[in-house]
Amino acid sequence: MFGKRLLPGGANRPSPGILAVFALSLAALFWSGNFIAGRALRDDIDPVMLNTLRWLLCLALFLPLVGGRVIRYRHLVRRDWRLLLALGATGIAAFQTMIYMALSQTTAANAVLMLALTPAAILIGGALSGGARPTAIQGAGTAISLIGAAVLITRGDVSVLLTFSFNRGDLWMLGAVVAWAVYSLLLRQRPADLPQDVTLAVSITFGLALIAPLTVFSDPLDPWSWSLGVVSALLYIAVFASLIAFLLWSYGVSVLGPQRAGQFVHLMPVFGPILAVLILQETLVAPQIAGAAIVFFGMYLVNRRPAPGPSGNPAPDRTPRK
Repeated sequence: MFGKRLLPGGANRPSPGILAVFALSLAALFWSGNFIAGRALRDDIDPVMLNTLRWLLCLALFLPLVGGRVIRYRHLVRRDWRLLLALGATGIAAFQTMIYMALSQTTAANAVLMLALTPAAILIGGALSGGARPTAIQGAGTAISLIGAAVLITRGDVSVLLTFSFNRGDLWMLGAVVAWAVYSLLLRQRPADLPQDVTLAVSITFGLALIAPLTVFSDPLDPWSWSLGVVSALLYIAVFASLIAFLLWSYGVSVLGPQRAGQFVHLMPVFGPILAVLILQETLVAPQIAGAAIVFFGMYLVNRRPAPGPSGNPAPDRTPRK
């Protein structure tokens, strides 16, 4: 348990651990809000253009904070430019654009619930790329998560599978899950001497360079017709769901470590549907609730820690390696 530190005069101050939990939870909440704002803007800004504007605004705010460090570590940027390019292509260009494409055709609640598939996708991707093979329980959890995803995509209607009449937005969201899994696996290759904030700034730059040609095919912008709500949603995405969420997340990771901090991403499929109901007046139907419950159970199995051995330490993984 985290404790509290006593300040002079007897006042209690939350410990870094408690502050880290709060920061990580708030970051997950802000990222969940990205789905709500993206869905709300579906009729006002083209998905590709929305992602471009998001990262342009974020980079404009972020560079004054990190620009000096990018220059200082430019030799590392040159050394690892291929990795940074791949991170920009998957996490900035592909993942976010696919999310906004999905939100233009499916509900925010369904999109964010499908995001719960990412642990299973990362597990499969890691195994396919030569990493550790999943245990039997993790394999079962992955299969269960995929069944839950099928329920979410079909809304519990078997005829959707028989006629292949899938919602395109749900398919875009599946693509986003795959893109995020690849991004997460690539991020594990980031050298320890390459700072996280420099990695983000450069990958945003690469991602914008990759998106730029696609904006030619986007619907033209008409900012003069935007309402205050449109401007507010766009600023929320650029400031809160991008810059502030990243800073909060970085603080949480620095205190709790990447493994424990990573579990807070699982709050998004909880926050997202609640926000969708409260803000967008979306309705959760029984198949969505059932599908989400199946995915969450599978996610629990995927992230379940091995039972402790006789010595009190986790039992060794006896799964054969390649």
